[in-house]
Amino acid sequence: MSRDEELQTGNARRAWIAAALALIVVVGVTVGVATRWGRGGENTSSPGGPQHRGTELVVAVGDVAGGEFDPLKGWGSRPAQIRPIHSSLLTIDADVDFVGDLASEYSVSDDARTWSFTLRDNARWSNGEPVTARDVVFTYEMLKKDGARFDLTFVDRITATGESRVEFHLKEPRSTFVSQLSEIPILPAAHYGPDYSKNPIGSGPYTVADYQQGQQLILTVNPHWYGQRPRFTKLTFLFLGEDAALAAARAGTVDIAYVPPAFADQRVPGMTLQRFESIDSRGLSLPTRPAGGKGKIQGKDVAVGNDVTADPAIRKALNIGLDRDEITEIVLQGHGRPAHTLVDTLPWFNREAAFEDGRADDAERVLAEAGWGDSDGDGIVEKAGKKAGFTLMYPSDDKLRSDLALVVAEQARTLGIEITAKGSTWDGIYLDGKANAVTWGGGRHHAHQLYSMYSSKTIDTGYNNMPQYADPTVDGHLDRALSAATQEEANEHWKRAQWDGESGFAGEDGDAPIIWLVRIDHLYLVRDGLHLGDQPIHGHGHEWALFNTIAQWRWEK
Repeated sequence: MSRDEELQTGNARRAWIAAALALIVVVGVTVGVATRWGRGGENTSSPGGPQHRGTELVVAVGDVAGGEFDPLKGWGSRPAQIRPIHSSLLTIDADVDFVGDLASEYSVSDDARTWSFTLRDNARWSNGEPVTARDVVFTYEMLKKDGARFDLTFVDRITATGESRVEFHLKEPRSTFVSQLSEIPILPAAHYGPDYSKNPIGSGPYTVADYQQGQQLILTVNPHWYGQRPRFTKLTFLFLGEDAALAAARAGTVDIAYVPPAFADQRVPGMTLQRFESIDSRGLSLPTRPAGGKGKIQGKDVAVGNDVTADPAIRKALNIGLDRDEITEIVLQGHGRPAHTLVDTLPWFNREAAFEDGRADDAERVLAEAGWGDSDGDGIVEKAGKKAGFTLMYPSDDKLRSDLALVVAEQARTLGIEITAKGSTWDGIYLDGKANAVTWGGGRHHAHQLYSMYSSKTIDTGYNNMPQYADPTVDGHLDRALSAATQEEANEHWKRAQWDGESGFAGEDGDAPIIWLVRIDHLYLVRDGLHLGDQPIHGHGHEWALFNTIAQWRWEK
């Protein structure tokens, strides 16, 4: 087949893929089942929704609870997740600056090893008892001892110097400590135990009134909340899939519904599509080790490695050959932008990591120079008798990632690489994802994910470093960034870890253990007149991203 014929075939396939994705949207919306959830006597029979503005809201943005409200079991592992029912020492504001939450003030010593906090004097638990320094010490010491969810090994000791003062003494400076201070939910020392999640006592704006795992969560106002009193006395979160959430919005039974980009053009009477910029990115995690290895995921033994993706030429060819603009247009319907790293545009982004992509000829040249060629004329290159093919796993219930996998597979074939998209559950992905490619995601308001995703020291810890990537030069930069005493010094090393002129995990000549492709906008259908506060740029996880401003939600006049 000539090059022109290949291009014509590719164009026809891309037209078919867009049509297929559009058909999936129609079918998904048609089969979505909407239950008419009752809402305290409000009229829910009209597609236009309730006939008056009340003090209760129903929200369908996914499973916001994740099964537990306990940081030992993952609560707080996503940005803004804890905000409705818990507080942390720090939080972020609309400008993405770290500011006090439970802490009324804090300071850092000149050597960046001592962090001192003064707690606000009006903080109360949802049972009315005061939040004290003892609760902060208890929470951090427990999580440090556990070591599974939050890495606090750099903390030497935590001391309460009074009822409302806490000091953290670090073994060495930690530039990303601020991230944990904004994500770790403070727990009540006197009321925490194995059954804490059944009746979580927190110091956030809401408290748990009812929780049915996998179905719904009902929150009511915490009367002892120290901040701005929420205008909504009751929030009901329905854990619906994307198509069912859209159907519920059409039925007028929810006030907020997350919609993937493929559903963004759906019109729902009485609701408006609201779009929020995010640093939430999607890409491909590619095993960097040959097949046959062994590793762990959350303590479980798993297979590691893939002989095809372990070849740097395969990863580089995909990195420069995939067309991010086209992916953004087809998969995101334009609701997002291309991405080259996890941290594009952020202060620690290395601009040298950006490059021109969609270069099919250059990708083919890279493969040919590495010994990959199509000897049998089937359009797929091979090397030493092995075809350039591998499986790309995606969560079956995530339309955006399934669409991404389908479009990437189509583009890769024009480069001579055969990708088989395979839907699975997250449990299945975690077990098989170190031996296969995965549609991966991330995006935080801080740089620590660069360490957790690329440092060899994080291999086999939690869900970190899925590609099992290891490079001593990159490790050195990441270590220096982590232990930097100033943010400026840290940023310089975060940038050099991406690409220092000779090596790195990003850029067109980098190792590309994760090929970042798009940064998505978070899209929600929102009841007309409902204002969701001054939203900061969203982090990873549309389920939780809205919660930073939950106390500001209101009906506009």
